Amino acid sequence: MRLDDVLAGLGLTSASAALAPEWDLSQAAMPAGDLCFLARDFVRAACAELGAPDHIAQAAAPAAERIAASGPLRALIWHLHYRLYQTKTAGWDDICGWPTLEASLGADAGLFYLLLVSSNLPAMKQVHRAHGVPETVIRDTLRDFDFWVSTRAEAPGLTPTNVAWLSNHLSGDIYRLGRLQFQFATCQYALRVFRHRTSRAVLALSADGVRYNAGGQRCASGEDQDGWAARLTVTDEAAAGYPILPVGKAVAREIILRTDEWQTVLTKGDAVLNIHIPGGAPLAHDLCGDSIRQAFDFFPRHFPERPFVALCCGSWILNTWLQAALPPTANLVRFQREFYLFPIPLSGEWMVRQAFGSVPKDPSQAPRDTQLRRALLDLLTSGQPVPTGGGGCFIFAEDFRWGEQVYLSQQPPFGLSS
Repeated sequence: MRLDDVLAGLGLTSASAALAPEWDLSQAAMPAGDLCFLARDFVRAACAELGAPDHIAQAAAPAAERIAASGPLRALIWHLHYRLYQTKTAGWDDICGWPTLEASLGADAGLFYLLLVSSNLPAMKQVHRAHGVPETVIRDTLRDFDFWVSTRAEAPGLTPTNVAWLSNHLSGDIYRLGRLQFQFATCQYALRVFRHRTSRAVLALSADGVRYNAGGQRCASGEDQDGWAARLTVTDEAAAGYPILPVGKAVAREIILRTDEWQTVLTKGDAVLNIHIPGGAPLAHDLCGDSIRQAFDFFPRHFPERPFVALCCGSWILNTWLQAALPPTANLVRFQREFYLFPIPLSGEWMVRQAFGSVPKDPSQAPRDTQLRRALLDLLTSGQPVPTGGGGCFIFAEDFRWGEQVYLSQQPPFGLSS
């Protein structure tokens, strides 16, 4: 079908830009007969394997029949499947910009996206079989599907944002190992990391042109005029740039790392595993260490063709303000101190939303049942902004000695001091 006809038929004319990429290619590749992932037996089996709640599983099959019977809906779900799983050209922002479909599907709009996510189930199972992924890991990983479906109390199914996340699971690109999740990715952070060839110490330099404030944190847009810009020059003989200390701040002092003494071990574009921290349980220190230990064993064992350089993470959980606000025994603080921290653009408001579900309209009435919530509410009631710092981290297999705070224990080179 022509895109214009689909948009007109579904009342989605405003979504033309979001749906136009690869439309003609997807329609040329669409099967002539029925779409297998809309068949009743497929939908029932997929819901069972993914752990969808019973009431959603019961609603999914009739929704699939409704979509299969509609030319515009059938063309649309195939197009999104094609971009999501076949060409894999739809990035996070692209997927999140896909339209909600309440106008054409009403209460079944979320089921459209549930069916889209589950459409890749056979390919996911093939990845798991080919790599010998244990059933326990598969089961733990797919718990996310039930979590995100079940949290949408207002309507059954999923949103485009849920699709952007859960398509990683259905592509076989993310695995839960104990407390933490690990996702195949490439490093997207503005730094270059070096290791001393003899001492094995690690030191990060900022990427060129990144702006920091006086505290060594990434500048917010309004701070740009007051900050300073890092420079980085890399040649065959040396790298000259501005260091980022493992406590999570950059230093406005240029240093030179000679390549006969220091080697690059991580830079933007390198293959990494991203750490994700699912909610629902405390960030127990021993459990986190066990998860990371598992990751350094699991991925080389089951995916040797996909080597990675390091584990990385970017999260409000890594905001270094927490080290000042919480006691040193707090799980969040202990977690941070096991990694090499570095600054990323970080919103203090995001931490508030994560801690409370939304920004409290009246802080005096908000729950004060955890140390984190009490610390945040003390700030909010005083009218102060939530400080930001750090936000990103990495750890190498060579340095994994959980509990020893390896990067903080290094002797800072060049007279640097945190």
